Amino acid sequence: LAGVGGWDAWNVTEDADLGLRLARLGWQVDVLDSPTLEVPPRRLGVWLGQRSRWLKGYMQTWFVLVRVPGAAVRELGLGRFLAVQLSVGVTLVSALAHGPWIVWCLACAASPALDLGLAGQVTLAASLATGLGAGLAAPGSVRDIRMADVLTAPLYWPLQTLAMLRAIYGLIRVPHFWAKTPHEA
Repeated sequence: LAGVGGWDAWNVTEDADLGLRLARLGWQVDVLDSPTLEVPPRRLGVWLGQRSRWLKGYMQTWFVLVRVPGAAVRELGLGRFLAVQLSVGVTLVSALAHGPWIVWCLACAASPALDLGLAGQVTLAASLATGLGAGLAAPGSVRDIRMADVLTAPLYWPLQTLAMLRAIYGLIRVPHFWAKTPHEA
């Protein structure tokens, strides 16, 4: 499969990459419903390395897909191609945009000279509602959802942007380096 999609090296988001390669060949891919037993990173530096690595891999996967967009649309079909844009593509854009966005919102809240405006207020409400909806849609009962995680999501946004900037830098400067994530107990 190395030549499928024009990418000759595996990237770190091999599940997304392999799924797209197989889909482009006309294969059906699905998700196995099995628990994830891995503990997420508890330290910021470890989390930042892991998230940067994932975003860097998503960028590689996305760049391969859109390198020849006409071929990707023919191989995947328009609906699947657009679905990838709405998942992988929007993940990349939102990782880059959310940090500056929340900083701007906070600056507008802190300074009477700045105005978020109606469009900005609606966008902020939509961002928060989307995060709340995603938190409530997560597996488990509603009482198991950690509301603090949902309500503090805007604090997470600048960190996501920092990880994305690090991923962009890494893709440009050291494209074959992948930061390892130590597994914590």
